[in-house]
Amino acid sequence: MDNNQLPENIEHFEHDESKQRKTGWLIRDVFEWGETLISALIIIVVIFTFAVRVTSVDGGSMMPTLQNKDQMLVTNFFYTPKHYDIIVIYAPNLLSDEKAQKGIDPPYGKDIIKRVIGLEGDTIKIGTHADGDGIVYLNDEPLSIEGDLFEQVHYINSPTYVNGNQSLEITVPEGHVFVLGDNRGNSVDSRYIDMTTRQGAVGLVDVNHIAGKAFFRIAGDKEVWGSLWRAFGFVH
Repeated sequence: MDNNQLPENIEHFEHDESKQRKTGWLIRDVFEWGETLISALIIIVVIFTFAVRVTSVDGGSMMPTLQNKDQMLVTNFFYTPKHYDIIVIYAPNLLSDEKAQKGIDPPYGKDIIKRVIGLEGDTIKIGTHADGDGIVYLNDEPLSIEGDLFEQVHYINSPTYVNGNQSLEITVPEGHVFVLGDNRGNSVDSRYIDMTTRQGAVGLVDVNHIAGKAFFRIAGDKEVWGSLWRAFGFVH
């Protein structure tokens, strides 16, 4: 027998041993991938349970930034309100269609989405139709220039006024924020200070009623999904 030629039974043994090693590696890889996947799912569940929630835009008060039925990711993880943040707030005096349909009495209190304009200590001024320029003044500084619908970091749908021939000047009290919708002509928000405690009004917002900051949008209109930048994106 040629000394360089292994016996046939040894060759079979080495072949079987190689197959077993490969099978063992494959099983180990499957378990490792499974552990990674389970860990990732646990992290996602924890994040969406304690740090992130999903909410839907109801109505057009935040147009053009947000559209009706858009889905928003919202976080309250170590969140402190800042100027121009888009936030979800609980409005205790607004009629809730969902509560009305369920027969809950009184049927008031719902989550809405607005933009933070003033923080505690800030002074907000809005002129009348007659003498105003449709501009919001924050601590005497205009947020835009006359005739321009761009405010700092966002667009608005129309100049800003208060209902009727009214003006507004207020200093935001401690523990509250002043909010507006980007669709200034069609938004129930903090402009109506004297109606803060009335049904159907928002008024100044208690910071304890802030559910969190909206940071990512998923378009509710499936027709725009052909364009990714219109269908998904961070909001500001």
